[in-house]
Amino acid sequence: MASLLLKHIYKVYPGGVRAVNDFNLKIKDKSFVVLVGPSGCGKSTTLRMVAGLEGITSGQLYIDNTLVNDVESKNRDIAMVFQSYALYPHMTVYQNMGFSLKLRHEKSAVIKEKVLKAAEVLEISDLLDRKPKELSGGQRQRVALGRAIVREPNVFLLDEPLSNLDAKLRVQMRTEITKLHEKLQTTFIYVTHDQTEAMTMGDTIVVMNKGFIQQADSPVTLFEDPVNLFVATFLGSPQMNIVEGMLVKKEGKIGFELEMNKENVVWFKEETAKQIINSDIDFDKHYLFGVRPDHIKISNKGIPAHVEAVEQLGDETIVYTKIEGHKNNVVVKSPLLNNINVNDDIHLDISMNRVYLFDVLSEHSLIGMPSFNKLPCQLKDNKIKVGKSTIVMDSEFMSHLLAGAYEKDRYLAIKPEHIEFEKNESNAPLNVRVDFIEKRTNYNIIFAVVDGVKPYLIFRANKDRNIKVGDELDVYLPLEHISIFDKHDDSYYSREIVYPNKAIAKLKTRNEKTYVSIIGGETLVYDNLHREDGEYEFVLKQDKCKPVFKHKVAKNIKDPLTKVNKGEYLKVSCYDEEPQHKTNTIFVKIKGFEEYVTLNIKNNFSVYKMPTFKIKVPFDGFELKPLEK
Repeated sequence: MASLLLKHIYKVYPGGVRAVNDFNLKIKDKSFVVLVGPSGCGKSTTLRMVAGLEGITSGQLYIDNTLVNDVESKNRDIAMVFQSYALYPHMTVYQNMGFSLKLRHEKSAVIKEKVLKAAEVLEISDLLDRKPKELSGGQRQRVALGRAIVREPNVFLLDEPLSNLDAKLRVQMRTEITKLHEKLQTTFIYVTHDQTEAMTMGDTIVVMNKGFIQQADSPVTLFEDPVNLFVATFLGSPQMNIVEGMLVKKEGKIGFELEMNKENVVWFKEETAKQIINSDIDFDKHYLFGVRPDHIKISNKGIPAHVEAVEQLGDETIVYTKIEGHKNNVVVKSPLLNNINVNDDIHLDISMNRVYLFDVLSEHSLIGMPSFNKLPCQLKDNKIKVGKSTIVMDSEFMSHLLAGAYEKDRYLAIKPEHIEFEKNESNAPLNVRVDFIEKRTNYNIIFAVVDGVKPYLIFRANKDRNIKVGDELDVYLPLEHISIFDKHDDSYYSREIVYPNKAIAKLKTRNEKTYVSIIGGETLVYDNLHREDGEYEFVLKQDKCKPVFKHKVAKNIKDPLTKVNKGEYLKVSCYDEEPQHKTNTIFVKIKGFEEYVTLNIKNNFSVYKMPTFKIKVPFDGFELKPLEK
């Protein structure tokens, strides 16, 4: 049995093509984890990195607390089941299942025992003498599973194993694989693009898009509390209805004006209105309103709509309607309806207990459970000030902070699921007062006030935890899960240690030119800096240097050429990078600097596309400090 830990995993192919970005996930022993997302989202690449079939560009992969980045695939105690079955056509089922054991030089009696046991579990004992061509698709998939089972691995990896099967067989095999997990009591990691497979099989689902984890949680939580627009619309069939519009206020209530139509306004419940007010959401912007098809009823009141299509599915009816100003259909999912016909004029009654609001640009959820809590804060010395509360930073946390963390307009960011109720040596207390509670299927969402701060601190609590409205309590924030953001969602907490960008340089001025010669590196030349000749500590600023592009590269990334005077640039070689929202934090090697150098640059540039390049160092891009005697 095995647990896995993936920390800041990146996969970048030659040419700078990013397949996986900053993948972080803890997988408990004996769990069933499903990676789901559209084609090209990085889920199969992630699985192959776990298997050792793909190299990891950066990050760490641990299996049972052992770092395995450089451990060969055959030594990871992992078995993989492929989409294509990958059976040897000239071998019988028995031979296919026992082949890996034969390569290990296991005794014939041991091979026979394990193959027969696996065949019995999979109910294919009567197929052992057949060859793959004599088997159906479902039978071949069972053989592929059997070949993995006989190895008795700590981890099973399954890469879209059912995609070649017909719909009926997929449902059957889905159940069989779930039962197999229960029998074997080992860790399963399963990749699929089919949301139904994901929702019905996994105890944890990891939703991916464009190489990033969007959300990782239980199926029910993902359905009830999607943290962004992608997760909300990817899971659920038919998918969530999304309508653009604006927030409105009237007589102390807050509503949403669908498609800017003053006749089509829905009013939020009191608790949702409180969250919107507490978050200081801008009422002059457009937002996206979301509601699932099964949370809309056809009624004689509500939003006027016109029926464009009706699907009768036996036990339920799907109704496609049109509302004024909205180009897409608003879909309604109801128990069987026989009295609704195409071209009927109806009204849609929206249940406001389960509605969603998303930002148009960031696509983050703005009501209910957020992807991150973002509380305004100030960093000074070794402390984070949040309202009237103070969090003490340890040296490990501080070593990952970028210089910009200490400026104004910074936010402490932490995911709701990372907030704890018990104190330990690695978390920090925060005193809160519970303002209101929303109930969910598996937990309660707590909306709490931190004294002197907006918005709410939002977190989960198990239903058996006795928390009531008005309670004052201490919650605890693990430092390892705290990030420091700005208002653009750029993070100032780095996964890499941030070294101080220091080198030793000799200064010499002649003919009104100052030559800054980095010991062991290159020489920079500037107009007279009016400093005495001698040795100094040379400190490169994180946010002042810019990459120097060739014309072809500048044109490709749509960036104007950086003007550089001769002697104002340094040669750089790639180490690593961490993409942010509007910037990239890059970690690079420069001759003369003992540790790698950390810089913040525009996010349209990737060090992986240019392993070696140059950076412009303007006269205000560095500091010169006298050496301590």
